[in-house]
Amino acid sequence: MPNCVNHVSRIKCQLSLRKDTAYVRPQRAIDGMRRTKGNAVARVSIKALESFREVMRTGSVTAAARRLRLTQPAVSRHLAQVETDLGLELFYRERGRLTPSPDALRLYEEADLALLSLDRVASLAEALRSFTEGHVRIVAPPSLVEGVIAAAVAAFLQDYPKLQITVDSRSIESAVDIVARRAADCGFAKLPLGHPNVAIRPLVTSGTVCALPAGHRLSKRRAIGPKDLANEPLILLGKGSEFRAAIRRAFDEARIGMNIRIETHAVGAACAFVQKGLGIAIVNELVAEPYLPFGIALVPFTPPITHEYGFMTSADVPVSKATEAFFDYCLTHIGKRPRRRRI
Repeated sequence: MPNCVNHVSRIKCQLSLRKDTAYVRPQRAIDGMRRTKGNAVARVSIKALESFREVMRTGSVTAAARRLRLTQPAVSRHLAQVETDLGLELFYRERGRLTPSPDALRLYEEADLALLSLDRVASLAEALRSFTEGHVRIVAPPSLVEGVIAAAVAAFLQDYPKLQITVDSRSIESAVDIVARRAADCGFAKLPLGHPNVAIRPLVTSGTVCALPAGHRLSKRRAIGPKDLANEPLILLGKGSEFRAAIRRAFDEARIGMNIRIETHAVGAACAFVQKGLGIAIVNELVAEPYLPFGIALVPFTPPITHEYGFMTSADVPVSKATEAFFDYCLTHIGKRPRRRRI
């Protein structure tokens, strides 16, 4: 046997030295070679390419049929189909031996790569179905990313450790735009929300609380209203927001003036000021809860002011199974979380 210095030449040596009477090129294949035009590759079936690859590997139609668990005539038809669809002569007989043409030797390498790629696609699809591989891109306001979302992400990754999570911290307006442009798989936003390219699912409703030092005289109250806060130094958020306007209305209706000491746009900052004894903050309960271990108490504010949050996905494309699973974890760890009022 000649010295075969590489994989392709080994195949050529094997084929040129084996007799194979199973393959006879039909006349329609010969005719097809003469008239094939256009994108012929698109017409080649996967089964036919597999038969071609196996014949090249084994050097025999008989052996290829045995490896593929097909009949010899079926493999022969596949070879003829490849020749017809591509318009190439891939094999010829030389003294009773089936020998690959130069075109077949070149085509084999590309066909093998293509079939390996298809195998990888199938493996990836199975991994995605079983959540052993995948990526969920999340966008949410900083106040949620730094608080309740972490619990949902932690529980999710504990059950699906091979999934990857990307969390982008943006304003609510930016988060909505990012989900609408499909730059993220899902996001969180306050309701109501109206955007033609965003689908929203209600997730959780949160109340408004007073955050105050744990030893404050009002910390044991069941609820705190504007009259209780008369002359108390206040730490308020969101100047110009609907939430701030609702607080103003509550004080106006009670005919109580607000003694505003500090204004900020971050709940974390407000709770830090509370911890230092600088005043009482009126804040969103959902966002303030993570700060309970830091020496503050949360007492419901009355009259009630509610905050509704939803889970956003694109309205234009189907939601991935991994994203659907993450929503279920959000329902459990955010939507149904136990309420904690005090330290």
